[in-house]
Amino acid sequence: MRRTGVWIVVLLVVGMIGLAVMEGYVKPKLDRQAKQYEMDQNDPLTHHIEPTVAYASPYMGDAGNLINLNASLPFRNIGRTFQLYPEVLTAEIRYQTAAGDTEPHKLKEILLYNATANFVMIDNLEKLKFVFEDETVFVADRELVESWYGEEGSLSVLRDAEVWEEQVRDRLRDADYVRNFAERVLHLEEFQAANGQ
Repeated sequence: MRRTGVWIVVLLVVGMIGLAVMEGYVKPKLDRQAKQYEMDQNDPLTHHIEPTVAYASPYMGDAGNLINLNASLPFRNIGRTFQLYPEVLTAEIRYQTAAGDTEPHKLKEILLYNATANFVMIDNLEKLKFVFEDETVFVADRELVESWYGEEGSLSVLRDAEVWEEQVRDRLRDADYVRNFAERVLHLEEFQAANGQ
């Protein structure tokens, strides 16, 4: 009987130590790692494309897929709505922030990254509009994005994570590359025109 009491006390002490380690060390470490991962996923320079590949689709008409695709990309922390124009194979992403709230170079990085990801993952998407609350509208066309990366039909190879890192993510570290992409591939559109097609 006395031995049983000792074992109960030992097990209780071991349990309390285990709980203290879990609550004081393991959980905070896991929370820090989760926060760091979320920060990494919201920055095109550290984003991992692998989770995004799950949303690859031949058709842009699947609104749920498009929503999840963009929720896996940088700017994921900013509220947004979507408008699809399937008759012209166009998607519009309306961010609930002003374009001017993001540092201009970082905005170009994110738009380069997100536009490329949308065209890579959605085979028949032809045009993508990024609309901001300050009435700034950036437009990207598949043809221009394809020509930027190579040739027509070349985007599908970017679904491979290693190729993506080399051809898209790692090149974002070059400010001239980002500026040239923005000048040649993204174009500003009048806000009123963005309300139509």
